[in-house]
Amino acid sequence: MLWHILTPEYPPDCGGVGDYTALIAAALADAGDVVHVWHPGAALARAARLTVHALPDRFARGSRAVLDRAFLDMPGAILVQYVPTAFGLRGANVPFARWLLGVRQAGGDVRVMFHEPFFYFGLERPWRNALAIAQRAMASLMVRAGRTVYFSTGNWSRYLRPYGRVGDAEVLPVPATIAIDPPSSLVNGWMTRVEPREGAVIGHFGTYGEHVAAELRRVLPEIWRTRPSARVLLVGDGSVAFMKEMRAAAPRPDSVNATGRLSSEDVAAALRACDVLIAPYPDGVTTRRTSMMGALTSGRPVVTTDGPLTEGIWRETRAVPLVAAGDAAAFAGCVDRIAGDKTLQTAIGAACRGLYDERFALRHTVAALRRADVPAIVT
Repeated sequence: MLWHILTPEYPPDCGGVGDYTALIAAALADAGDVVHVWHPGAALARAARLTVHALPDRFARGSRAVLDRAFLDMPGAILVQYVPTAFGLRGANVPFARWLLGVRQAGGDVRVMFHEPFFYFGLERPWRNALAIAQRAMASLMVRAGRTVYFSTGNWSRYLRPYGRVGDAEVLPVPATIAIDPPSSLVNGWMTRVEPREGAVIGHFGTYGEHVAAELRRVLPEIWRTRPSARVLLVGDGSVAFMKEMRAAAPRPDSVNATGRLSSEDVAAALRACDVLIAPYPDGVTTRRTSMMGALTSGRPVVTTDGPLTEGIWRETRAVPLVAAGDAAAFAGCVDRIAGDKTLQTAIGAACRGLYDERFALRHTVAALRRADVPAIVT
């Protein structure tokens, strides 16, 4: 099978969608498919069955002309990693969405993966409301363009239902984008590096964006109030700046440390050096959170939040401790209970890893993509 993957970003300089795309592209190539990745950045070296192409612009007229020729010369499935804000024209690239619908109407095997649907309407940033309207028009075109439509979370179904037929859309498992099983020597090195003289190590992995950072500002002081000896390890890009901010609220200067940006293997090893991992989200944990997937792979217990966007899988499996979003005291209490019980840590950590392997591992994503007419595992 031949794939054309259209993505707004790709490693090395990218965020979660780029890392996810690189993982999917490599896995499809490893499965024997031929994969062409197209993105508005630098072209990378060709690998076996995988070629990364640089587009001349951010999915504007020049890129669309290049892609038209490629689709004609190398027919195959066209998989779009859709994040509306990242596809050019300041997040309102309606011409791209209209062009993609034309590709579908001409017989193209277009498949759209909705990582995000559109901006929400709001009063805080009224200028965004015009963009929200444009992105809803784009969403309508993208739904119609897709012979197959994928969602990163089942929540997008109710968001997109007013804009097209999405009843047959599949929720595609979103795997972790970090190393799944790092070398034991690397894990041991991180354990030696972060092992506290007293107290438990509480870890968090993410990019410390506005919304999650706001949750951490509420949760971390409660954790320190409940367990003053706790040491917090912040892992990921943006962690150093956030650490400097949180030191004012910490009991001691060494109560919070940060790694900064790390390699995939180092992230995985650092998470394994923690006793408990925390993943508070203001709208609740969802299947689209690659930071959550990375935490689950560690085999360490992960405490997260139950909110309006949290899917049923998290409640039904009971593998991950859930606390109501916004209840910082209850969250800290849950962390404290697990941090003080090694047996409980082992049991919950094994359940977290088991949930990942059973529902979210990369093999499930690849299988769902390669058999487009069979529903994916996640519901």
